[in-house]
Amino acid sequence: MQKLNRDIGSSFYKLIDNDTEYHALKAQKIDFGFGNGIYYSGRNAILALLKNIEKSQNLEVIWLPEYYCDTVINLIEKNFKKVKQYSLNPFEFNQEPNIEDFANKNDVVILNNFWGLSTFRQLANHTNRAIVIEDHSHGWLSKQSLQSKADYCFCSLRKTYPIPLGAIIWKPNSEKNPNLYEDAHDDSIIKAYEKFSQSMELKRSFIKEHNNNLKSSYLGLLNQGEELLSISNNYTKPTKGFFELVNTFIQFNPNPIKEKHLNYVQENLAESQHFKIIKRDGFTPFGLLMLFKNEKIFLSFKQHLIHYNIYPAHLWPNNKLSSQWKFLFNIHVDFRYNIEDISYLVEKINVWSKNNV
Repeated sequence: MQKLNRDIGSSFYKLIDNDTEYHALKAQKIDFGFGNGIYYSGRNAILALLKNIEKSQNLEVIWLPEYYCDTVINLIEKNFKKVKQYSLNPFEFNQEPNIEDFANKNDVVILNNFWGLSTFRQLANHTNRAIVIEDHSHGWLSKQSLQSKADYCFCSLRKTYPIPLGAIIWKPNSEKNPNLYEDAHDDSIIKAYEKFSQSMELKRSFIKEHNNNLKSSYLGLLNQGEELLSISNNYTKPTKGFFELVNTFIQFNPNPIKEKHLNYVQENLAESQHFKIIKRDGFTPFGLLMLFKNEKIFLSFKQHLIHYNIYPAHLWPNNKLSSQWKFLFNIHVDFRYNIEDISYLVEKINVWSKNNV
């Protein structure tokens, strides 16, 4: 197959009503069913939760997993005095951290649903424990998120939907809306939203009109948006238009399309000694998760895919793991792509595997 200009695995572009991929997404609807609060970003959402918990009780320690998004770690360490980390293997999904071994009832423990494959069964049996917040940013609408026993959950929605920004907080099994906002002007988040919006507009032209001259421009705007997002340190109430945008998308379930595409990948992908596909029976992962043990080979694989306009995301490059298999790529296989695109992806991975025996 020839090169595609679809940038498989890369950032989202703006969709409109008559797009085929938008119709594919809208075909699967779900009633989320819980009261929720909408925020500009996942960083805003977790900051709102933690600040409001701190206001209502004596908050001693915030516990984070060792393997976690470094921008979230930096945000929490900037705003709170006592932040500690607990150890776990993010690739052993049957293992759960026993929070009573390290946290007391005045602490907050953040549990991460790693790529939609983690479970937290122990929470159902404990009441006199730390406050538990689950991060479902890589597991939106997973069974675990819909059946959570945590005190609160949050999710960064821009990782799942074609929206410039967006995040959500909810209290499991509750109709109460946790609208925890700060009356503050957050200039950086507004500017970030503008940059991400402009980037998505330009990328739409790149994808739909095959305007290759726009690639550097939309990527530049994307990077500017990320830089502005990283300095946001508030949780102000979004605009009415932003609420409407997010509420439009959270009724759509992207997971059936992911599952269909991942089944195709698993049926057609050649085995390799250099990587393992991360999956779990009965669960739909965030994307195509490829785990390597050799960093040099890992980077060689990345360069091979980029040559063919396929962009794997490294999760997370600033985290250090002691396990033998520890270099992780995620490749998006969502509603933006059809089976022809997924076949192209599989073909290029198989070419690499054939040349790297």
